Amino acid sequence: MIKRRSLKDEVLKSLKSLILRDEYAPGERIVIDSLARRLGVSTTPVREALNYLAAQGLLVFEPHKGFILKKWNKKEIEDLMMLRMCLEKMAIRLFIENGFEKNFEKLKSKVEEMKSCLKNQDIDKMSICNTDFHNIIVKGSGNNELCNVMSSLGKKLYRVRMLSITFSGRFEESFKEHMRIFDAIRKKDVIEAQKAEEEHINNITKTLLRRIK
Repeated sequence: MIKRRSLKDEVLKSLKSLILRDEYAPGERIVIDSLARRLGVSTTPVREALNYLAAQGLLVFEPHKGFILKKWNKKEIEDLMMLRMCLEKMAIRLFIENGFEKNFEKLKSKVEEMKSCLKNQDIDKMSICNTDFHNIIVKGSGNNELCNVMSSLGKKLYRVRMLSITFSGRFEESFKEHMRIFDAIRKKDVIEAQKAEEEHINNITKTLLRRIK
């Protein structure tokens, strides 16, 4: 039985955990009444949590069926990750050239948060920190149009991070990849930072493609 103050947040956390542990298969319907009984709560916070995850793109709502776990396909993943790689490599270059002095300490602070997440094995918070890490770089690029494009991809990228980070071994590996990106940025080495970013995206892509098989 969930007894914490924010019932909706606790249900949301529990539901994310179930999804990330593959207790729901892609395309599977999530039955509200059944989930509410499992978590020991009423259907109201469950419905609120499902609506939130649908807005984030992790679930889809289909008339006469209800909430269904989003299915991925190979081309969708490859197209999204290719676009992300191009945009984030550009953001890294602009960050180092134009935004380093004003934004490096923010990036450094976020890395410290990520270290804490790794120590505590806090997957939910690490996913948020991963998003923040890349957002700091994008915003620090100083290119407003780049920021707008990345913002429009936000929900899809959130799904990718949530799904990839829990794959066997990816929690620690993802952290190491971010550290390589960070270390190269700290040295203002554009080529090395972009190379580290490319490796990071390629590894995420491989992970996701294995997961949908």
